[in-house]
Formats: sequence, C-alpha cells, structure tokens
Amino acid sequence: MLEILTSVIGPVVIVVAVGAIVGHRIGLETTTLSKIAYWILGPAFMFDGLASADLEGGSVRGLVLVSAIAFAASGVAGAALSRGLGHSIEDVSADVLSSTYGNVGNAGIAITVFALGDVVRPAAIVVMVVINTLGVILGVALATFRSEGIGRAVRTAFTTPLTLGAFLAIPVNYFNLTLPDWFERPVNLIGSALIPVMLLTLGLQLRAVDLARPERGLFASAPAKLIVAPVVAYFAAQAFDLNDIDTGVVLIQASMPPAVFTMLVALEHNLAPKRTTSALVIMTGLSLLTVPFAVFIARNAW
Repeated sequence: MLEILTSVIGPVVIVVAVGAIVGHRIGLETTTLSKIAYWILGPAFMFDGLASADLEGGSVRGLVLVSAIAFAASGVAGAALSRGLGHSIEDVSADVLSSTYGNVGNAGIAITVFALGDVVRPAAIVVMVVINTLGVILGVALATFRSEGIGRAVRTAFTTPLTLGAFLAIPVNYFNLTLPDWFERPVNLIGSALIPVMLLTLGLQLRAVDLARPERGLFASAPAKLIVAPVVAYFAAQAFDLNDIDTGVVLIQASMPPAVFTMLVALEHNLAPKRTTSALVIMTGLSLLTVPFAVFIARNAW
C-alpha cells in the first residue's frame, strides 16, 4: 500500500498542486480548462477507452451487472442520507453524483492491477467503461433536470459529448473494426490529455473550497461511496457467482473515491461545484483508509 501511495496517489497530488499554485499564478481559468476537458478531451477519452477495451469472455455480463448494482445502491444510499439530513434538491443531486461516480479510471485500474496482477486489466477496463458511462449519464441528468425537467434532462444526458463518445465506440468494439491511423492516433492523443487537464482544473478549483470546513453533503456521500458501494459489490458478486478474480476487481473498483469527472460535470452544469469538489478531495483522503481493506479482501478472495 505504501507503493500505491507513492506511485499512484503521489503523482496525482503533485499535478493537483501544480494547478493550485502555478496555474493560479499564471492566470489559468477553471472554466476554460473544464470546457476543453468536457467538450474535446472527454469524448475522445471515452471513445478510445471503449473502442479498444477487451470485452470478450463470459464474465463480462457479470462484471457489468454487479458494477451497475453497486452504482445504483450507492446512489440510493446517498440520496436517502442526503434527504434525511434535510438538504435541498440541488445538494441531494450533487451528493448522489459524489456517491456513485467513482475514480475507476486512472486510479482504479492502476490500484486493481497493482493489487491483483496485470491479468485483471481487461476486467478492470470493463468496470471502468460501465461506471464512466453511467456516471456521465446520471451526472448530466441530475444537473439539468432542475431547469429542463426529467424527460429533457435524460435526453440531454444521452446526447452529451462524453456519452456520445462512448456510444460511438460500441460498434467499433463489437465488430472489432480497425480504425485508420489518421483517426485513431489523434483520438488517442487527445484522450490521453484528459487526466492531467482534469487534475490541473481540480487544483484551480480547490482555491474556491474551504477544506477546513467540509460541506455537509460529505456525511451522505462518504458512507454511500466508501462503504455501501464496495459492500454491495462484494455480496452482489457472490450472489451472481462471479469468480474470485472478477469479485476482487469489482470490489476494489467499487471502493474508489469520486472521480474528478464529478467536478467536471458539476462545473459545466453548475451543480454545486464547491460541494462536489469538497467531497472529491476529502473522500479521496478518506479512501486511503478504506481502500486497503478492499485490497486485502480481494487478495484473500483470490
């Protein structure tokens, strides 16, 4: 776990710090970076990740189903806790987003592979595709239904650039199409820029958040994301008879803290961005205490 902290979490912290210190001093704008990530880099990332993902094998259906169940359970728990605390509809929406959309990409895949070996990478990518797609759709729907109504919000969620990037990749993956280099290489290059740009944006956004006084939504989203999601993922994997390897993958991925994408969606659609950023940073810190338990159980299950 020490190596995980230094080789996976450490570089992330450094890039965020660069955004908070250097980016602010040279006048970088949070809105500009977030729009570049949302409209250009994000769709390329989603397309590239799904088009090239190894989705073969009989375990894919189980991985998709269990990941979706854990996603839904954490969302229901986050909503119930947030409403029980008397929060507004907007704040409940932000809390649900933080409760469901985990960092299953850069951190989740890296930690899963480090813990269980490179053989689990395809399964970890399948989970990443499921959570990223559901997270974007849910996040945009939650952010827009207040002004557009639920029907229009759902349509907007399914036509957002991030979602379209994933949907366009499905036939490419399913039919195993070979894309020309002039198309594939620019998409890969643009998509690979997403994570550093998001982390720089997070650093800039941190300056607007008082981390010494966390938002009350943390009391709803933290239990839902860091406890409910992995517990439900584990028992759902047992119920659907996933093998030990796949069980370990969904457990570790479900234990991940909120993705930086949650802040990106909140900024683009003005969904309580300070609240979402506060939850993202503090829950990432708390996950340093909870993720090791998930790794321990996953390793012993295998």
